[in-house]
Amino acid sequence: MKDEINDDLTRRNFLKTAASAAAFAALPGLAATAENAGPNDAVRYGFVGTGTQGCTLLRFLTTIPAGRCLATCDIYPPNLKKGVEAIGSRPDTYEDYRQLLDRKDIDAVLIATPLYLHARMVIDGLEAGKHVFIEKSMFFKEEEAEQIRKVAAAHPKQVLQVGLHRRSSVLYQVAMEMVGKGALGRVLLVQSRVTTHSSWRRPVADAKYERLINWRMYREYSGGLMAEMGSHFIDIANWAFEGEPVSVIGTGGLDYWKDGREVHDTVQSICDYSGGGRHYFHCMLFNGHHSNGVMIMGDQGTLDITDDRGIYFREPVAKISSGPAKENWWAGATVSKAAAQKGVVIFPEKEAKDSGFVDRERRYARQWLASMGVYQPEEPYDPYWGELVNFFVSIRENKAPVVPLEIGTADAMAVIKANRAIDTGLKTSWTKKSA
Repeated sequence: MKDEINDDLTRRNFLKTAASAAAFAALPGLAATAENAGPNDAVRYGFVGTGTQGCTLLRFLTTIPAGRCLATCDIYPPNLKKGVEAIGSRPDTYEDYRQLLDRKDIDAVLIATPLYLHARMVIDGLEAGKHVFIEKSMFFKEEEAEQIRKVAAAHPKQVLQVGLHRRSSVLYQVAMEMVGKGALGRVLLVQSRVTTHSSWRRPVADAKYERLINWRMYREYSGGLMAEMGSHFIDIANWAFEGEPVSVIGTGGLDYWKDGREVHDTVQSICDYSGGGRHYFHCMLFNGHHSNGVMIMGDQGTLDITDDRGIYFREPVAKISSGPAKENWWAGATVSKAAAQKGVVIFPEKEAKDSGFVDRERRYARQWLASMGVYQPEEPYDPYWGELVNFFVSIRENKAPVVPLEIGTADAMAVIKANRAIDTGLKTSWTKKSA
């Protein structure tokens, strides 16, 4: 009983000191910016593209006093109206984004338009002297990478941030710390999946607006499932392997939804990395049995992550020679097969009653992770909120954005190459272009 009490105290002390502080330390200046910004020093911004994703971001922006919305823009009147309602203030409204960019009282522009418009709007925003937040993927066509890079280099004082919001998730930040500090051993595989039984289609009241509303269905405007879903997980794999792919193979098809769309409703891709790592991605729209998420797999452990849960599984054969058995739950032969199979819940925090040897081993595992400084009991804020606050922090404090140009470029380029591999049935290789 004494040992159990000491174990609990050790864990609680860690949670009171390291874990709770880590939540906001992950985003430098985040708490102060989010809570203490006044109307006079807020970043004045315009928002372009007030559709479904745009309104999601606008609702988060209503809770962030570090930014103040002066204008919104959308070419579809119902969306423009929804955007004004979402932000809850009285912004000026425009149908032409260039009129918004012409305003001298706007410091920054946030863009959540269809993918084919991204590059042109990023370039125009930077050339207009604005800081730019652009939703993923950063660009649609391969040649647009260099076009954006040149304009960004000509405007070095302006922030350009890409909307890969999992980079602002404490859950994923802790996961990458575990990777970096060796908790999984040598990581060789990232597996990710998005599965749902959904047409991916949005209702259209007037047929003339079909391509405007359902732009994701048409190749003229969209990178399909790889761009809209796969880009997030490509970025996670890039993060885990600290690089970008060197080649990709893929397959896909329009197998289920025979409704006039042009993009695939099922895709699979396999990206290879120079260090030997590999990323499998799978997405389908006809079955939602399997939960969406990602597994990061090494020779000593696995992280199984969804957006609100993370479980750590230790390989039962893995051994760490240093430290007493009580600090290393898997040390030597002490780890049981049941403990390895059950895993350790990293997110969210779950207090488990000590019902025996397995629960005790799991508690030791959490203590070990705490000793490494990578254990965190919960996601303290929504990653969408975090990425937006990060954008304002970067502007106000002249700090690098959490997702800068090169990370966005690597992600978007891999999406383009994966789609090419899927369409041609051929392995596609490429070399990273130096900045």
